[in-house]
Amino acid sequence: MSTTVLLCGDPQQPSEYMYEALGHLEDRGVEFRRMDWMGDATPTAFRDETMSMEAEGPGSFDDGDIREGVVGADVLVVHKAPVSRGLVESTESLDLVAAARGGTENVDVEACRERGVEVLHAPGRNRDAVADYAVAMLLSRFREIPFHHDALSGGEWDQVFDPERLPPDVRTTEIGVVGFGNIGRGVARRLSGFEPTVLAHDPYVDDAAIEETGAEAVGLDELLDRADAVTLHVRLSEATEGLVGEDELARMKPSAFLVNTARGGLVDEDALVEAVESGELAGAALDVFREEPIAEDHPLLDCEGVVLTPHVAGSTRDAVLGGPRIVSEDLARWLDDEAPVNTVE
Repeated sequence: MSTTVLLCGDPQQPSEYMYEALGHLEDRGVEFRRMDWMGDATPTAFRDETMSMEAEGPGSFDDGDIREGVVGADVLVVHKAPVSRGLVESTESLDLVAAARGGTENVDVEACRERGVEVLHAPGRNRDAVADYAVAMLLSRFREIPFHHDALSGGEWDQVFDPERLPPDVRTTEIGVVGFGNIGRGVARRLSGFEPTVLAHDPYVDDAAIEETGAEAVGLDELLDRADAVTLHVRLSEATEGLVGEDELARMKPSAFLVNTARGGLVDEDALVEAVESGELAGAALDVFREEPIAEDHPLLDCEGVVLTPHVAGSTRDAVLGGPRIVSEDLARWLDDEAPVNTVE
């Protein structure tokens, strides 16, 4: 008996990329259908829709085309397309939904549970991309590379010889990693070659597990007090909204800076601007913002000592293909009546 799989891609992860990773399962009797949700959308329109879905869930978004396509399918593989309660309840054939991404904000997991539909996801699919980028931002900010580039492009050959104005070797610093999941651990591994003291905080990870990696497990206050740089790797939730605000920034050294490649809502941007402009903080390197795209008149754009990029930390070819590859491995297990590894509990 064959298994029918609907691959529902989107502008960020087209169904052709999904098929590239999953197509080998045709040898196992799998029949693939393909479609793309918001396939003609601009990057801006797609971003706006998916950011809204992260906040509101999938129920308020148009999934009519997906409902039509999933009829008779046993498995639905999506990236960021909505899988609403209405969609799940619209077909009797569906046994498995797989989100080829780490989060499942676009899937009504509760509706799936009620209907006996198993849900898979792809944790860690962009962990290397984001960890690489976070360390690159941290190093470039430590060594002030973007500022040297701007000065040189403006006709200045600016060399500094005063030791008080020079950056430290990374080896002599303490770097705080907030959130010690896949990406936080990846950042710590990459930093280990530079030999700084890595301070890690994650209330959901045992101190012993943190210290096995060579990092020092500390509370958030101690991390902020000690760190020469703080890099955030935490999911945005009600508990973490505004995790770094005025009080937390005030604890940091005036010479320290903040790196955020996670979610903009983790940081109070007004407090950050005030801290940098007042000299209470040396600066920041940010890839994410509370409102995206960042407004043309946002004060961060004129903040000296701040490096900004447009939410691209996770954007590599390997990250795009990584989600479908992880799903492919689990779908093969499922076809063999084995328990998938990445089931959403």
